[in-house]
Amino acid sequence: MSEEAWVAGSEAESAAAKTLGKTVLAIDRERGYIRASFVAGDNFVNRGGRIFGGFLSAMLDALCGHAVRLTHREAGTPQVTLELKTSFIGRADKGVLTGEGWVRHRGKSIAFAEAELRNEAGELVAKGSATLKVGK
Repeated sequence: MSEEAWVAGSEAESAAAKTLGKTVLAIDRERGYIRASFVAGDNFVNRGGRIFGGFLSAMLDALCGHAVRLTHREAGTPQVTLELKTSFIGRADKGVLTGEGWVRHRGKSIAFAEAELRNEAGELVAKGSATLKVGK
């Protein structure tokens, strides 16, 4: 990946992010901030007709991880989520969900990030926080 693509946040998404229908809408590398949308189709729905919570957690993890990745000094710096907490707040039906993720604190090897997901009406459906290990 080129340095320019990495800074712009246009690097190729992972297969997991593609499965979630992730589209980057805005980034701010200085703040470690991302805004993105996700497309939840019929294959995301549980028996109750709502989006399965695991998919919402994956979306929040993708937002937190991407926010932290924006703050790396070098492209390709490895990171891994150590802990992810998800709080389910409201109704999540299939369709487009929009989320925001941001870095709360970044140290040398540990980063803390938070994220929120909203439905098409703008209502909060889930929020999360993550601890990530940065580097080898």
